[in-house]
Amino acid sequence: MSKNKVRIELNRAGVRELMQSPEMQAVLLEQANKIASASETETYVAQTRAVTAVYGDDGNNGLLKAVGKHGGKNH
Repeated sequence: MSKNKVRIELNRAGVRELMQSPEMQAVLLEQANKIASASETETYVAQTRAVTAVYGDDGNNGLLKAVGKHGGKNH
């Protein structure tokens, strides 16, 4: 068995275009709505990528619990 080295070079312009695309914004908004459908969301394009922010507090840490339930760092 020979071990061949494989070199992968990213097309940085293409990756940036994908990360800022309307399709990426739609995916982010969909995920944000799954996490907290009753919360306020804001989607915008930053310097390098699309961003969706979720705002709101139901008084019971609902947003924090939802993030943990849907893939937070500690779960």
